[in-house]
Amino acid sequence: MRMGLDQLRADAQYQDYRRRLDARAVLDHYGVENDHEETTSNGETEVIHSCLLDRVDRHHNNGDQNPSAACNLDRKLYVCYAYWGGDLFHLIQKLEDKDSFEEILPLVSQFLTGARLSDDEWEKEVAELERLLNTPGSYATELPSYSERVLSPWAYIHPYLHERGVGPETASRLQIGWREEDNRIIIPHYWDQKLVGWQARAVPDRPGSWPGTASPVPKYKSTPGFPKSDTFYYDHSRPFPRKGPVILVESPFSVIKATALGLDIPVLASFGAKVSRTQTQALFDYDQVFLWPDPDSAGQVMEATLTKRLTDHPGLMIITPDPDQDLGDYESLDIVKGKIETAIPAVLK
Repeated sequence: MRMGLDQLRADAQYQDYRRRLDARAVLDHYGVENDHEETTSNGETEVIHSCLLDRVDRHHNNGDQNPSAACNLDRKLYVCYAYWGGDLFHLIQKLEDKDSFEEILPLVSQFLTGARLSDDEWEKEVAELERLLNTPGSYATELPSYSERVLSPWAYIHPYLHERGVGPETASRLQIGWREEDNRIIIPHYWDQKLVGWQARAVPDRPGSWPGTASPVPKYKSTPGFPKSDTFYYDHSRPFPRKGPVILVESPFSVIKATALGLDIPVLASFGAKVSRTQTQALFDYDQVFLWPDPDSAGQVMEATLTKRLTDHPGLMIITPDPDQDLGDYESLDIVKGKIETAIPAVLK
């Protein structure tokens, strides 16, 4: 995905803070237990310890008394071999239940050592990121990832999917499941072929058929630090579309329904009406972008915002939604294709 200068500067700050982060201080702050140090084959130091994540997101039966987590003090990386891996900033986000790097900066500042980059060093860092960004395969934003084993307990197909026209084949293809303890549909999210999180969608009540989610608000619950501003939801059983036409929608369920109907145009979901600058910039990669907002005030704001941001995109098309319906509500592929054919250029809207 493309990145603008502001995003490059933010990423340079991220890398600077990561270099200066005292990993041992982070572990001590959270009271690491059953820990000991080991030296890796390439001379780096790792702290083997009981999983810190288990305190906020239970996934070990015995509190991980036989340690299965490790922190690389040199590379500032954390992994629970049975569950999750990422850098220490993402670990802090999960432990503090925060969704962004910016939200943990007040806490992170106490773990930093050394001086920040000088202005000259800062500009060189940004320039190097720009160079790497223009060299295919040389630069990518790092995201934490989960072990796919965490999805196994939820490998059940809830009948609500059938009601929405999503059959077992599509559910299996997208690895959609159901979590019994809170009665929510689990929608895994993959990026760069890695499981980077999931959203848990509330189940509506159907008296006589099945009970609804006891606490249905919010409709979608995301894993802590969910990368919704840096990624799109898509049919991860296929390669991520890099060019050509795409349809942009708000909800992952619209992507799921498009997959179930067999729509041949790739559909991307922005995880809501608020589209980030990073997501917006990425849309310039496509020849045509069919914007299909939800039929509500948030959808109207989404349309107005993207029309303004993508004013230089010659292929931006707007699909006017029908009242009370988004792409996920249609039962016929022909009707969906008919809606796409009604799209008009954004400049004429």
